[in-house]
Amino acid sequence: MTKKKIFVFLTLMFLNSCVNVQNKFVKIYEAEGFLGNLNQIKIENQKVEAAVSLSYPGTSMKITNLLNNKSIQLVNLHKTSVDGSRIAYVSDSVFQKLEIDKKLPFVRIEDISNTKSNPTFIANKAEIFMEERKVSNTSKVSNVEIAPLSGLDSSKSELETKKIYLQFGSFYYSKFANELQNNLINSLKVKNIAIEGSGKNYYVIIGPISNINMYDNLYYKMKQNNYVGFKILIK
Repeated sequence: MTKKKIFVFLTLMFLNSCVNVQNKFVKIYEAEGFLGNLNQIKIENQKVEAAVSLSYPGTSMKITNLLNNKSIQLVNLHKTSVDGSRIAYVSDSVFQKLEIDKKLPFVRIEDISNTKSNPTFIANKAEIFMEERKVSNTSKVSNVEIAPLSGLDSSKSELETKKIYLQFGSFYYSKFANELQNNLINSLKVKNIAIEGSGKNYYVIIGPISNINMYDNLYYKMKQNNYVGFKILIK
């Protein structure tokens, strides 16, 4: 009889938590990922500051540059079908105000529509525990997380040397990590896929990925094959 294994995916992208505001539970929307330029989307309204997914629940948004911790609040949003490799698209002025490097534009977006009465809230980060299935099914979990490994004071010269890595896991048994590694190599035709970890924590790592364009190409290949349950590392 096959034993049940448990693995953990930390959900920072599309994270939904609840806080009690004046005896009412309010959903908090938070997502981390790469940012796109508003010029890439055809929008007639010149007042629009950001384009977000149709699933975005709020009417205003806070964007934080994860490299320098600078943030801005936007109220002129346009909801549309957003490319899955980007969590939002913003104007050039937003890029400039947040000093976002377009080569590695990773940010956090938050719905601040319902937090005016309690501006100092801290959204609890959720952990999802689920039964570890066959790796072919494991890949269909759609939680994506950004985890910059550098300090927030990284200089522009330091950014130029940083690469993108995609991490799957953790896996309780190494055989599941090995199976996923083989499936990824065969499906994506990518050789730089390694297994890291030991004991009961094994990870499958794709990378280094040299730039955001290469990430986009790889993202669409993985999406076509339902491999979207990864965590993004910048190092």
